[in-house]
Amino acid sequence: MAMNSIPSRGASGQEKPGAVLMPMLGLWIAVIAAQLISLAFGRVDASQSFASIALPSVVYLTVLTLPACWVGLVVGRQLGLGIFRSGPRGATSSDRAGNLGRDIGIAAGLGLLLGAAFLALRFVSQPYLPPEIPALGFRGVGGGLAVSLGAAIGEEVWFRFGLMSALVWGVGRLMRVGKPPDAVFWGVIVLASLGFALAHLPQLLSYGASAPFAIGGTVVGNVVVGVLYGWCFWRMGLVAAMAAHFSADVMMHVVSALVA
Repeated sequence: MAMNSIPSRGASGQEKPGAVLMPMLGLWIAVIAAQLISLAFGRVDASQSFASIALPSVVYLTVLTLPACWVGLVVGRQLGLGIFRSGPRGATSSDRAGNLGRDIGIAAGLGLLLGAAFLALRFVSQPYLPPEIPALGFRGVGGGLAVSLGAAIGEEVWFRFGLMSALVWGVGRLMRVGKPPDAVFWGVIVLASLGFALAHLPQLLSYGASAPFAIGGTVVGNVVVGVLYGWCFWRMGLVAAMAAHFSADVMMHVVSALVA
């Protein structure tokens, strides 16, 4: 399934540098901006001044983001992965905009449904969770929105656009095929989702919540949502994965603050 983020080529067959650099710059700006908003309004430790952590955060985020963007734009294109799903050859701008709107709507709807299910599950399991875990919606509506935006943009660039593309490409090389079969994509979606889940454990442990139930729930929950985000990326592109991630997080971080 071709994506319209595939870099264009000149008459010589070589990729035009701007076809990779411009999308890479745009994604980097989006990630940095979203993460800084998250740090400014959604950080847990309010005693840390934003100014003291902004520059180190930008450096760290740049190290994570630029390689992921390069992999997604250069390697992912060989696999039919990209920022958007392309329409049929010769599709008009209006058709492409309609397809994008439909993909975002589908992804956001699925994210809302899954987020609502996990929100209900969190309420039901509350008595079994360690008391150290912060209450639902503890960041408030503004902080929840900031965290949802930062996670949706940054984590999808890192785990789906970068990691997933790299893993599928690597398996394809081992199999000596240009594009692996669907079973490989599914396996990589699960594997990348497991990495996504494990990356959330340090935050959980920072609360002092090391109970097996909390750790197991965090891993399983993030694997499940990661599979949804991975499927959206595979079938509809990075923007759709971001939409699914944002809508699911809004249920957990924003709606929970409204109903708590």
